[in-house]
Amino acid sequence: MKRKKVVIFLYNRLFDPLIQSNFWLYIKDYLKDPDRSVDFCLITYENPEFPLTKEQEVLVEEWMEHGMKWKKLKWNPGTGLTAKAKDIIQGFFALLSLRFKGYKHALSLASVAGTFLYLYWLILRNRYFLYQFEPHSEYAIDNKMWEENSFQFKISHYLERKAAAKAAVVASGTRFMESRIREEWKFSTPFFKIPTVANDRKFVFDLKDRERVREELGLSNNDFLLFYPGKFGDLYYREEAAFMFKWLREDISNLHFLIVTPHDDEEVIRLFEEARVDSSAYTIRHSDYADIHKYYSAADFAVISVPPGPSKKFISNIKVGEYLCAGLPFLITRGVSEDYVYALEKKVGVVVDDFQEEFIKKAAPEVRRFLEADRDELRRHCRNVGLEYRGFQKLNGIFKEAIQELTQ
Repeated sequence: MKRKKVVIFLYNRLFDPLIQSNFWLYIKDYLKDPDRSVDFCLITYENPEFPLTKEQEVLVEEWMEHGMKWKKLKWNPGTGLTAKAKDIIQGFFALLSLRFKGYKHALSLASVAGTFLYLYWLILRNRYFLYQFEPHSEYAIDNKMWEENSFQFKISHYLERKAAAKAAVVASGTRFMESRIREEWKFSTPFFKIPTVANDRKFVFDLKDRERVREELGLSNNDFLLFYPGKFGDLYYREEAAFMFKWLREDISNLHFLIVTPHDDEEVIRLFEEARVDSSAYTIRHSDYADIHKYYSAADFAVISVPPGPSKKFISNIKVGEYLCAGLPFLITRGVSEDYVYALEKKVGVVVDDFQEEFIKKAAPEVRRFLEADRDELRRHCRNVGLEYRGFQKLNGIFKEAIQELTQ
């Protein structure tokens, strides 16, 4: 059987952790299959400040031995129209050259790359698949990054809708996006519900990692560890996250907060000083994706630091799947994805209306109940829910169905 040729269009670096920990799991599985129905050529935007490591070069060689091709474009820094225009133009010519080589199908990750593919479709008319399609323009409004009457919002929102209208396939993580496409926008685009997949072989509890990390942190068996691996600001809470911990700790005095973040220590320290949290109550660490899973095993409870808002129901947060597969219950705000529904219905988390004092203090006894529950039993329960909700084996089959729909 002759394989169909599919372009993977990523408006990002290949080794961005959010790509490697999510989308690339599917592609690696395809590349390992000698009987696969498709061949891939990858287009990425690489940042010279992040050259490939020796280990990454070895992985790329391995993938190329399995038939992957790769076009590397240079990312133009900045959020202005000039930088975006340069990126769009070079992406178009890369896709055009592949069109002449028989690549009639394209697959994008997330909405910005998806809008690029729509612009290219206007000329090239290649069938395209929007994977992990979410309304990023609306996230920017909810998080006060853009004004609703701004040119940025209007053009981005328009292009997102047009991209969904002309796509051959759309996949997103929630039933809410399917409802928008079917009922609100009245589009007949084939839709596949695919929540953000978790690497369930990487994020699994390990007792040795737990003991080693907790010893490094100076924690006893009687101490509880709250965990947040992420950023502060923009799409996430900023100083509110520090206050959230302060209010929880007023009820749970033996609670320690571990933050693994790309932010500088000084920036995070200022947030906790503003909340008047003693420096002995929290620890800041930094980690690459290769080692981040070790911190999950050390924790007892985790945090999804996403503020509420109308657009947040469309989010499919990768950390939820990773937490659950590692055996961790989590704190989340109401209305975020279907994750808060799982937290309530499957009893794997605590839901609050916002990171405000009245809501956090009201939730503290429930958080304490999770912390004081039988640790092994809770860990097994969370992992089972994680595998059912975000596990690779379950979602990989749906992803393959979507690719088959694209290339029919």
